[in-house]
Amino acid sequence: MQTEELKSFPKVELHCHLDGSLSEPALRRIIREGDQDVELLLNSMRVKSDVVNLAEYLSCFTNAMPFLQSEENLKIAAYELIKQAAEEGVIYTEVRFAPLYHGREGMTQKEAVKAVLQGLEAAEKDFSVKSRLLLCMMRGKTEAQNEETLTCAVEMRQYGVAGIDLAGNEAAYSPRLYRSLFHKAQEKQIPFTIHAGECGSIENVGISIEMGAKRIGHGVTIADDEEMKTICKNKGITLEMCPVSNLQTGAVKRIEEYPWAKMRSEGILVTVNTDNRTVSDTTLVKEWQTLDNSFGPIDQQILKQAAACAIEAAFLPWTEKEELKKILHERTSQLF
Repeated sequence: MQTEELKSFPKVELHCHLDGSLSEPALRRIIREGDQDVELLLNSMRVKSDVVNLAEYLSCFTNAMPFLQSEENLKIAAYELIKQAAEEGVIYTEVRFAPLYHGREGMTQKEAVKAVLQGLEAAEKDFSVKSRLLLCMMRGKTEAQNEETLTCAVEMRQYGVAGIDLAGNEAAYSPRLYRSLFHKAQEKQIPFTIHAGECGSIENVGISIEMGAKRIGHGVTIADDEEMKTICKNKGITLEMCPVSNLQTGAVKRIEEYPWAKMRSEGILVTVNTDNRTVSDTTLVKEWQTLDNSFGPIDQQILKQAAACAIEAAFLPWTEKEELKKILHERTSQLF
């Protein structure tokens, strides 16, 4: 499928990290007329070709963090991310970030969340891209820090926080270490996704589902496990797959081995996402092109089915999902 055709097709994204997607326009607005070399800074945030594992990949995030320590800068980053999504044909996106990482200059988690929500809201008005925010609890951080993130999600739900996530180095921290937090999320009826199955651990996927996760971030490792795939099918678990970053972190060795097409054909609910636009130097269009070049052809029917699957899995009320389905139908009707 041609690039312009891919761009124009209405798409939905569920897995995109704000701090891993600090765009060039956003960075230019943030540093203004400073002496810093924008391209050099962006390169420091991009994964290197010789990265060996997820932990090394995640280290790229540290270079973006100094620029995201004020409410104004978080607003800019969120606004520019939605602008970029609009240019890629996205009609709905869930943006995620860890508010506990943005307090170096005294900003509270709640203030950080409010700032991102304000940026998303302003962008939605300007670009007609609906968006919601997911708050990431982080592996390796204290229970108090993560509980504060959960509290923010509860308090800010009516303002655009749709759910929570658990991110970070999966290989070092099992999801079961955070069981009590997810139990509290269930009590508060906060939906959640968990990063799992990105580092070869099928067990982590099973634990996440058992704890109540409705979606799994990545989940590529279950591709050859018939029992876990059956569990995912029976429970309607959606996988948030990110082809480019999964290649970069070594979750799969070659794109030809990527399990998206296989699991889709087996009835697993799979979606396509960027994960981190800047760190992975990708776009949602590039993600689909990567699949198209390896498993093709990606046609309009496949794109429509993927968007519909993502809408069903979105952390939105039923009425808002129905509105998105209507938009998807109207826009695709113009293309078919």
